[in-house]
Amino acid sequence: MPQRLRDTNTSSGIYRAYMLCVFVTMWLISLSAFSQTDTTRKINPILIFTEKDSFSRISVVNSPVPHFVLEDETLRQLAVRDVGSAMRFIPGVQLKDYGGIGGIKTVSFRSLGANHTGVMIDGIKIPNVQSGAVNLNPVEVFGISSIAFTSGQVEENNAPATAYLSGNLISVKSLLAQQPEKLNAQIYSCVNSLSVFEEGFLVRVPAGEKLFFGFQGFTRFGEGDYVFQSNNQDGPVELRRENSRLMSFKFQGAAGLRLMNSQTLFRFSFYNNEQELPGAMILYNPYNDQKLWNEDLNVSLTHQHYFQHWKFNMHAFYQSAFLRYYDPDYLNLQGYIDNTYLQQNAGAGLIFSRMIFKEGMMQLGSDFLFSDLKSSGIGVTIRYENNSVIALKHDFGKLKLETNLTSQVVYDVVQNEDSTTVRNFFELSPFASLSWKPFEQSPFRVRSFYKRTFALPTFNDLYYNLIGNTHLKPEKAHLFNAGISYSHRIKKWYSEFSLDGFYNVIQDKIIAIPTKDLFNWSMQNIGEVHAYGYDAGLLINYESKIWKFTVNGSYSYNLSLDKSDSESTTFDKQIPYTPFHNASGGIILVRKDFTVSSNFIYTGFRYSLNENVWSNYLEPFTDWSFSVSKDFKIGKKFVVETTAAALNVLNKNYQVIRSFPMPGRHYQLKLKIVIQ
Repeated sequence: MPQRLRDTNTSSGIYRAYMLCVFVTMWLISLSAFSQTDTTRKINPILIFTEKDSFSRISVVNSPVPHFVLEDETLRQLAVRDVGSAMRFIPGVQLKDYGGIGGIKTVSFRSLGANHTGVMIDGIKIPNVQSGAVNLNPVEVFGISSIAFTSGQVEENNAPATAYLSGNLISVKSLLAQQPEKLNAQIYSCVNSLSVFEEGFLVRVPAGEKLFFGFQGFTRFGEGDYVFQSNNQDGPVELRRENSRLMSFKFQGAAGLRLMNSQTLFRFSFYNNEQELPGAMILYNPYNDQKLWNEDLNVSLTHQHYFQHWKFNMHAFYQSAFLRYYDPDYLNLQGYIDNTYLQQNAGAGLIFSRMIFKEGMMQLGSDFLFSDLKSSGIGVTIRYENNSVIALKHDFGKLKLETNLTSQVVYDVVQNEDSTTVRNFFELSPFASLSWKPFEQSPFRVRSFYKRTFALPTFNDLYYNLIGNTHLKPEKAHLFNAGISYSHRIKKWYSEFSLDGFYNVIQDKIIAIPTKDLFNWSMQNIGEVHAYGYDAGLLINYESKIWKFTVNGSYSYNLSLDKSDSESTTFDKQIPYTPFHNASGGIILVRKDFTVSSNFIYTGFRYSLNENVWSNYLEPFTDWSFSVSKDFKIGKKFVVETTAAALNVLNKNYQVIRSFPMPGRHYQLKLKIVIQ
């Protein structure tokens, strides 16, 4: 006990000294910025995130880092229903999809685990200290204005300091956060041939020129059963994927105030979910009886203030997430599992931005976070966290430089019945990118970046009963990227091309190692992975007064080798669930208010475990979709948007995750009534 107290006091001293350095640095930089001459430019209150085109595009070719944006119209043409499904069309992204209407969806990019990809909704980053990964399945596309994915740097000026820590960032912008010009409403309905139903409404109300309100409700429910094929000794047999029933409901609200030099947004959301989990299909047995309950509450407040050359972005949030997991057939002494978790997160932060040297911007921010997890299996776990960033952007004309330095201080306290554990983490991570436009009149660009990033061990990794390891180190990654981009317009034709090569080194990889049996695992830092590859994207567009025609495609090659132990049989082998080849593409034809689109995704073969042997082999698959949409205007205030889609048109029987079969050919019909 005295040793533990001495360690705690030492850590507290380090933490206080660190915080003193942070505030002194902020004060000094503020003085330096105020001492700038009046040649600096005033910050524009309306900072443009990305230019919206009249045709569908995904890649932002003029970005200094790989940056992709899916606008609301593109999401409609892709016939996706949630953010996880939309991520499949981003080059280099691997989606882990467990199938079913309530199946978990997480993403990895260029062999970085899901813990390295942050998710931000309307400027608030979603934390998950329990498992580290955010499930994208419950984030529906109804009510979303855009989804952006960025690797390396944060491309959104309003992002908090915490967002700069992530190796990759998914940024979701909702309609509720945008001020409407006039009263408008949307009524949404979707029916799926898998017995899945979605219903929703959205209302946005301006109250004068400065104030606005918005409300949104959404529900998803249904059986979610579907037929799939399974191969046994006698050949292929048809089975039905059962135990997929789901009932979820979400209600969101927002209120905004926009003044001459400031804007404030208050948001809240409540999510309730009850669902059955299909589980893994093992030994040709599709039966499962696991159940899951969720109840989440989120409240946030953001405020932006502009004056002279300065911009202040402040935010605060509170999140509560309750989860209950029940498995009546688990093989333990009790014969079942019934675990509950209550995770609470609260935080506040401030980030300053100032224009400097005519074409430059400096940013300085710091966030303070508190998380606690109460569990029937862990006890009480508390985490105090401070994340800070110093960033600089400057445009020298043909040359553009962006750099930042992030820091993270974490202080954990775990209280069980008979012990108290204290852990501390401190990490510094640099980022630098350089983009070059060698020819004044040509849109040809060369870009590159380096970033050091890390993923902290989650509460499950550190403290979960039987498998937790309190000696784990953060999983570190060194990211290198070099690429080119080019765009060209000739009269009615437009084309763009991008090619990025990458090299990632992932150290102290956190992996699970089985010990005495399949139900007892040990978390260890033993992994090192070297990932090599490239991502290529191409878009061609033709546009006349009547017709719009777009062809786009992307291809990714990924060689991710296990470099942990030269004596191991897995040395220099491809890591699990990482395909060597991945591709996506589509054709979109638009005539006035009628649209026809066809999109495909190809995922090459991969292995489900570290050993690259036939028993772990997962076959490649192609998922092809086809959709038709038509808009009907009724009077001056009503627009009816209809979309019919056929998904997995080729009726391919495939698995993204071994033993979790995906649905074959199915259909969906969407109807949205817009009142404005």
